[in-house]
Amino acid sequence: MAEKKADAKPEAQAAPAADAAPRRKKINELSPAEIDARLALCKEKQGDLSSKYALHLLARKKALTS
Repeated sequence: MAEKKADAKPEAQAAPAADAAPRRKKINELSPAEIDARLALCKEKQGDLSSKYALHLLARKKALTS
């Protein structure tokens, strides 16, 4: 049984590294167009822009446009 456990560990460790998804951009790295797109997604999925994420996006958009 010890052999099976030893064999399972390297496979489990290799799988997450193999299909690593691209990292998400931080809000302060988004362009104004990307911010608008994410705000539209928030409005579509949540119904309004009252979440903390949406408020942070709006604040960043205001900082970029001023």
